[in-house]
Amino acid sequence: MKKEPQRTKLEQLLKDVASANTRLKEALDLEPTRIHKDATIQRFEFTVELSWKTMQEAVRFIGEEALSPRDAIRVCARTELISDPETWLSLLSARNMTAHVYREAIADDVYEEAHKLPVLVEDLISRVTRRME
Repeated sequence: MKKEPQRTKLEQLLKDVASANTRLKEALDLEPTRIHKDATIQRFEFTVELSWKTMQEAVRFIGEEALSPRDAIRVCARTELISDPETWLSLLSARNMTAHVYREAIADDVYEEAHKLPVLVEDLISRVTRRME
């Protein structure tokens, strides 16, 4: 039986990442002006961050360990909590690019990559929720 505080933490992370994903989708639906792209990238960044933290906690919940975002993605792929680790790793790299430098060309690339995230987050939430049952 899993520890109740661990379940509660994972449930809260699932709610948080679902909320962040909803906000990202709202931003992606806006006209792609420069300011809307910048807002979308900000939402993309915190959705990726919450996603990997959710993965990390999900991995703990099933009795494994992941110490970094890349490690969380790898373990989640191995345990079938995610289905597309290559895209997750690509999105993590895109998120890291925006955190260290701002160039319009990079921002435009990351904005395009952000469109891939919502469906992956929905799949993650679904798979983790099923595993918790």
